[in-house]
Amino acid sequence: MNEPWGIQGPAFAWLYGCLVVLPFLLAGLWAQSLRRGFHDGGRLPSVRHVAALAGGTARVTETVVASMLEREQARLGRSGRLYRTPLVPVDPLGLELYGELSSFPDHELRATMSRGPAMRALWADLSRRGLVVAEGRRRLTWRITATVYAVLLAIGTVRWIATAGTVLLTVFPVVALALLIVALRFGRTDYEGRTTAAGRAVLAEAETDQSLVSGATGAVALRGFAAYPDREFAAVLSRC
Repeated sequence: MNEPWGIQGPAFAWLYGCLVVLPFLLAGLWAQSLRRGFHDGGRLPSVRHVAALAGGTARVTETVVASMLEREQARLGRSGRLYRTPLVPVDPLGLELYGELSSFPDHELRATMSRGPAMRALWADLSRRGLVVAEGRRRLTWRITATVYAVLLAIGTVRWIATAGTVLLTVFPVVALALLIVALRFGRTDYEGRTTAAGRAVLAEAETDQSLVSGATGAVALRGFAAYPDREFAAVLSRC
């Protein structure tokens, strides 16, 4: 009983300690690589992509509204309410928002649009391009890490009981438990919409690309409704 599994106490303790540190280190490095992202060298395909990198799903919705106002596909009433016009957008996000204008108050458009298929497709495209963090991969990494720690905690507990508990075999399972809790938290927390380092670099380039960020739509994509050129409209839109 003094040497379960054929490994002496001190040797097992130090081996166990290394195994406790390794999963968290590997998961952290992988998560960090996801935050760096990558870029294939191509330019952003639309101002919606710029808006997503600059301000997330809410900014995308604001940009679509600005685009529809600019193209007279929507109008702003005196009350601050947005109304459809006979001109129908052809892009998926614009078409989706056009359909929602009759169903939801303006202040609910951001939340409604954030759950729509067109918005999900936009984020999937940004993820494929390495410009936003692949949250599914990040969370899966930490969930796998949590599973590894659950196994290590069970092994450490069994060994501790079998050897009447040395100091190291008391400390290391406690550390494994703490890291298990941290890994579970990282695996459950959703940081959807985070721009990668590569995405921030691409956004910096796009800010000066007038083929992407020209006019009212481009201004809103970069800085939100407050940047809308018509100050009266900007004040009303900012309250939406």
